[in-house]
Amino acid sequence: MQTIKFTDFFEEFRPYNETEAKAAISRISKDEKFKKVIKYFYPEFNNSDYQLFMNSISSIKDFQIKIMHNIIHKIIKKTSTGLSYSGIENIDKEKNYVFVSNHRDIFLDASILQIILVDEGFDTTEITFGSNLMTDKLVYDVGKINKMFKVYRKGTPKELLKRTLQLSEYIRYTIFNKRQSVWIAQRGGRTKDGFDKTQSGIIKMLNSSGTKTLENNLKDINIIPISVSYEFEPNDHLKVKELLQDKKYKKTNNEDINSIIDGVNSKKGRINFSIGEIINNKLKETKKIKRTNDKINKIAKIIDTQIYRNYKLWENNYIAADLLNNSNEFSEFYSQKEKDYFLKYMKNQLLKIDNTSEQANDLFLKIYANPVFNYKNNT
Repeated sequence: MQTIKFTDFFEEFRPYNETEAKAAISRISKDEKFKKVIKYFYPEFNNSDYQLFMNSISSIKDFQIKIMHNIIHKIIKKTSTGLSYSGIENIDKEKNYVFVSNHRDIFLDASILQIILVDEGFDTTEITFGSNLMTDKLVYDVGKINKMFKVYRKGTPKELLKRTLQLSEYIRYTIFNKRQSVWIAQRGGRTKDGFDKTQSGIIKMLNSSGTKTLENNLKDINIIPISVSYEFEPNDHLKVKELLQDKKYKKTNNEDINSIIDGVNSKKGRINFSIGEIINNKLKETKKIKRTNDKINKIAKIIDTQIYRNYKLWENNYIAADLLNNSNEFSEFYSQKEKDYFLKYMKNQLLKIDNTSEQANDLFLKIYANPVFNYKNNT
């Protein structure tokens, strides 16, 4: 087994260790915002119950299982009509992986994967954590206890290049030395238009710390694509609002936190997670390709093809595809009643942003329709 030398800059990236976690748990337990969160999910708790509960949390595992695991299950029960998943047979408890996932919700995509893994007897993964989310001390502490590590979102091109290489080295260190799997989104930030596409920069980053060929560097870290699908997309109206403003759009200070809250509270209908197959055997398809950038684009397509094929398509997706194309191509997959409901849902969501224009309608429909088109074009 390969080992990676510990480097000082890992201190800046890594999650909390057990000593740091205990100190953070003490801080968190005194935070009134966190107290409100716990009481929201445990309304039967009085102040004494809350303190007894928090006093029972003494480790990272305690925090993840007693708090996060139960809260995510409560969110699913409260805001969805059920979680389904497949592909557990594709992973081995004795191996570590880089799970490359499509990204639809800031908080839930990685969090739901964790409860699936735990319920199936696997350890939780480390998770990428955007530096833009780390300005709030409570969010910072909760994230670091939950095995999240920093990904820099801002900086000069030179600074970001340096951070990218460091991030790659840290991920490789996590896989080989810490014996932990890693969750990372296929792109920087959520997919706003429903068109899930792996950015070439993600592949370049994962490769940059290796010392072998591109193919062997990626084989060493065991990449597995993840497809997450929500019947009702978290933040769909907010994504439309952002796309309408295009390059003029600037996030407010608390916008990411507000998106997390909206994503948690909004109704999601059915949720599906598909754990794909390790891409190692497919990497041989790139060996005859000469240019490195072409190889990287091919590898991104290998990941995307799995994500598209494993993406669970709901009635809403087919309805949106037909509405966008003004056709009945997919009408066998939904009823008129379901179509009427979706149209009403779309109108209500767009009223939240005070924009029911044709452009807003098209952007909203694309969020749901593009997974259908991607599936159709890759099967």
